[in-house]
Amino acid sequence: MDREKVSSAAGLAQAVAIIVTLTFSVRASNNVLQTTVPLLAKFDLTYTQLEVGLLMATMSASALVAALVNSRVSVAARRRLFILFSALYALSLFTFTFSNRVSVLAYVSLAGVSYGFIFPNIMTAAQLFPDQRLRERVIAAYTLALAISLIAGPALESLVLAHFP
Repeated sequence: MDREKVSSAAGLAQAVAIIVTLTFSVRASNNVLQTTVPLLAKFDLTYTQLEVGLLMATMSASALVAALVNSRVSVAARRRLFILFSALYALSLFTFTFSNRVSVLAYVSLAGVSYGFIFPNIMTAAQLFPDQRLRERVIAAYTLALAISLIAGPALESLVLAHFP
């Protein structure tokens, strides 16, 4: 997204829709991952409690490293990485279906790295709005999407787990 595109009404609506949709979907799905993957590891993959903790620490550490790398790359590279990891994050959600004791480590690492590249860039997108009032509205929409995703994520997770035990 560039400043000229964001300044038009259509560009504004598109930018807000992208920010809200990505915020909602990425945060809700990450919430589901952080609560379901430990259950998968413990009960289906027979991980010990220590191994479950290390697995989830790997996911968080991967996100942290990606966020640090993200802050060091150029704007053009950041945009390409954002697009790449958005696609990989969506793909990573399906990989857990095929996980075993070894591959789940790669899958949580991929999800963590993807999250680490996606989320900081969503937050930064509000800075593209030249008008202070528009920036405040976009940040309000972003905050609302975050709050709703924290409710919808567990609700969706409960629905999925009830139908696919």
